[in-house]
Amino acid sequence: MTNIHAILVGLLSVAHTPEQADHAARTVLDQHAHELAEQIRNSEQLRDATDDHMSDCLMAADLIDPKAQR
Repeated sequence: MTNIHAILVGLLSVAHTPEQADHAARTVLDQHAHELAEQIRNSEQLRDATDDHMSDCLMAADLIDPKAQR
């Protein structure tokens, strides 16, 4: 599995200290996770899903972005 965090740190470290690069990478990944979870939660297909499927999708969204749980 590709370590996206390590790739981002490497890319960002060119113009930043290692600590700044790590913080920037974590921020980017957190924002991406939040956006992905919100897309799942607001999906049109989710509105038409069965209760079990909806529950599974919402649980997945909560795992992706636990800070934004419903």
